[in-house]
Amino acid sequence: MNELAVRAVLSLPRVFFWKVRYGGRLRLTWVQAFGKHAELHMDKKARVSLGRETVSRFGLFLRAEGGRLTIGDKCFFNTHVSVTCLERIEIGDRCQIANNVVIVDQDHDYRAGWGRYQTAPVVIGNDVWIGANAVILKGSEIGDGAVIAAGAVVRGKVEPHSLYLGIAKGGRPLSREEEKPETADRE
Repeated sequence: MNELAVRAVLSLPRVFFWKVRYGGRLRLTWVQAFGKHAELHMDKKARVSLGRETVSRFGLFLRAEGGRLTIGDKCFFNTHVSVTCLERIEIGDRCQIANNVVIVDQDHDYRAGWGRYQTAPVVIGNDVWIGANAVILKGSEIGDGAVIAAGAVVRGKVEPHSLYLGIAKGGRPLSREEEKPETADRE
């Protein structure tokens, strides 16, 4: 058996526990491959839907407090990814999310006092790659096929099939040269 199949078999007790604990508020298939310390926390008003064949490594943290969290089919979450949803977060199919990524649909409203939040939906399209240590903030919309560079902070709209670097709003289309893998010169 390969590593993914072993992880899927070992995930069955967790999937069963979550299905019993959260009932109809949680939609997920039996075939999932969660790594160690995958956590799901939902309050009574929250709704969560995980697509087919979700794969995670160590330390996936999903939290839905009164919101709706939707993750598409065949998404991969590397080590220590944190997704916190108060309103709505949608992640499309076949997304690749690197280690230490944070996705949130809220900010603390420091002017209104402790425990107050401002929220705005986050929508991540299909086939999106998000690099290590990136932060996706409330109100972000990432188009299909976009690549978010490692360490980027995203707030706002990222165009489909663009490369998003740093903190600046927007992105730029990938050039043909950037789409090709680098090759070493051989003498």
